[in-house]
Amino acid sequence: MDDLEFRRRISAQPNSTDKELVEFAEQHSERQEFINDMQAFDLELANALDVPVPAGLAERILANTAAHAQNESVTTEQLNQAPADTSAQTPPQRTDNVVEASTRFKRARLPLAMAASVLVAVGAFLFSSEQNVAYAAGEHALAHVYYEINSLQKTEAISLATVNEKFAVLGGHLDELPGKVTYLMFCDFKGQKGLHLVFESDYGPMTVFIVPSKQQSFGIGDDDFQDDRFEGHINRGADADTILVASLGTPLENYNDRINGAIRWLN
Repeated sequence: MDDLEFRRRISAQPNSTDKELVEFAEQHSERQEFINDMQAFDLELANALDVPVPAGLAERILANTAAHAQNESVTTEQLNQAPADTSAQTPPQRTDNVVEASTRFKRARLPLAMAASVLVAVGAFLFSSEQNVAYAAGEHALAHVYYEINSLQKTEAISLATVNEKFAVLGGHLDELPGKVTYLMFCDFKGQKGLHLVFESDYGPMTVFIVPSKQQSFGIGDDDFQDDRFEGHINRGADADTILVASLGTPLENYNDRINGAIRWLN
């Protein structure tokens, strides 16, 4: 197996436990990283497509079907009661295949429209950077934390070496963090690939987004932001924007300088 075949198979089945794939991934950290990224994307896609069925949808479909059948019955009756002398009018002939195709098209329009709507929504959520930059980075950070709210419940430690393996992909290195890292993932932050991690602070789990900013700095919005549950701070740097989010009352200033002072850029 080569890397191309490996990536093709993982892209098709991110959660595969095939022994050959597992052993091939263990030979290089980047392959395991690719698996993690594809599994994360697969989960996001599954969540986006998990649209609840509206209440009463089945009843409305049955009612519409019954009404349509009744209308067709009335139309047929009216045609049967029309004058017999139709020599001056020659109605268009419809072949069986035309009727069948038309019926199939009508039946297919609803699911096709629903599928198209879902795909458009998923595409806009996952891939539209232009829409992402339309509102403040603080609002985006809070939305991201709520979307990944289960990340705050993680307790298993992730080594700093593992953190730096991922961070190196973005051209960075962390000398230290002020607590045990329990969550680590690449993320799409307003159209930019960044690092999303959670560590245990003295005030509970703290989320950190590190997003390279040479191509785009998130200058929209205030440096400090909050809602009813979380508060955050944005440090806008020359190489990266660092966003901290934690529970209300957490002294973020105590962590901001320490985290940003520990970041080094390799390029």
